[in-house]
Amino acid sequence: MTKNKENLLKKILSRFLLANKNLLFRSIHKTMKPRWLWFETTDMCNSKCTHCSIWKKPITKNQLTAQEIKETLKDPLFSELESIVNSGGKAILRKDMEEIIMIEHELFPNINIDISTNGLLPDRMLEIAKSVLEKGVKINIGVSLDGIGKTHDKIRGVEGNFQKADYLINELIKLREKYPKKLSIIIGFTLSDLTVDYFKDVKDYAEKRDIEFSAQWYNQSSFYDNTGKNKNDKNNKIMQAVQSLPDTIHKEKWIKKIKNRSIKFMCFAGYTFCALRCDGNIVPCLNLWDNIMGNVRENTPSQIWHSKKAKLIRKKQINKCSGCLNSWGVWWSIGSCFYPRLVYYFKNPKSFLKRIKNK
Repeated sequence: MTKNKENLLKKILSRFLLANKNLLFRSIHKTMKPRWLWFETTDMCNSKCTHCSIWKKPITKNQLTAQEIKETLKDPLFSELESIVNSGGKAILRKDMEEIIMIEHELFPNINIDISTNGLLPDRMLEIAKSVLEKGVKINIGVSLDGIGKTHDKIRGVEGNFQKADYLINELIKLREKYPKKLSIIIGFTLSDLTVDYFKDVKDYAEKRDIEFSAQWYNQSSFYDNTGKNKNDKNNKIMQAVQSLPDTIHKEKWIKKIKNRSIKFMCFAGYTFCALRCDGNIVPCLNLWDNIMGNVRENTPSQIWHSKKAKLIRKKQINKCSGCLNSWGVWWSIGSCFYPRLVYYFKNPKSFLKRIKNK
């Protein structure tokens, strides 16, 4: 057995033991420390996407400062964090985004740090990437791409967006050659009626450049201000697109969703992960964006996490949620509960053998 395979099996055993603890704690309503954090660094956005209306909403005036972010993340509640997703809005619109990434790295040297961009400010993104990579930060950069050429521009609402995103991606590829173990690039594609006709074009674009392709569910929530705006007139095409993706639990649930079958699962939002809004409010996830547990300017994250209000939200909202396909919500929940993945691998042994082989 190779060392990589041995490490994988040790990781599986560790996750199995942790999952049992998580399930026990959740069943008796005992709180756990979050291992994942989705961070709305800002609600500023320079896109005009047809998928969402964040860009139409008023910008939060009094957003968390870098120092407040540091004090928030220093709280003991976040001592077991494994991953932070820096999103928005558009994170790089913050002038202090590099400082924020360095704060995250200094507090959690081994953490996975993600940042997403629409590619409209390629030089700014490259400036941040080069700076943090030179300082030893490992970073995953997601670039949104919903079409090729003018089709992408139309969906994103800004002329010339594709040209800038394409330039950014090619420059990031060059940077990846210099930092192969520090930089990962992901192309994020929002799959919906608006984009399904361009799915294969973007997927091929990513594969030709050896970039991970991540197809995302068209999430509707108050966060995006887009509830009820997707007609799902092209379900057959969307089904074909989803079926062409690699076999995963997420894909399996997505197919169920298209068939109008239940996708309810044991969600760990508010248990092992949460979202931090740019105004300091802590909420369980994007789907429960308006269910505020508390604000870090008024109470510490630990106080918020253990508050009666947080417990009530877990009981009345999270535990009764019918499920969603938000990618990080699904994967972080599955990562907290080993058994869905175990059942999936029993049903799909080739997927497990393939994973072992790749190690």
